[in-house]
Amino acid sequence: MRNAKLERTIIVITILFINICLLIPVWQSARNSQLRWELAQSEKQLKEKEEQKMVLTASIAKKTTPEYLIEQAAVQNIVFKQIDAQVSALVAKQGDGNGKGQL
Repeated sequence: MRNAKLERTIIVITILFINICLLIPVWQSARNSQLRWELAQSEKQLKEKEEQKMVLTASIAKKTTPEYLIEQAAVQNIVFKQIDAQVSALVAKQGDGNGKGQL
């Protein structure tokens, strides 16, 4: 009787051990799939951020061009006038207060 209980216990432990051994690769495969998916999502987000950066950089570059500034000046009724070199030199000389000026 005691021997039969021992055999049953060994059989149950063996079955549990085999199940655990079979489940470990399945668990590892599932975790690996999850990590691959997360990596793909991170790479996708990184690509989207880089594209946004490129769009913003292009927008900034466009808004600093003379053509854009002239267009916006027309929209806002701003008039650009050319400053003579002599006037700008005179203003520069008067700007520092001691007559030496800086260009």
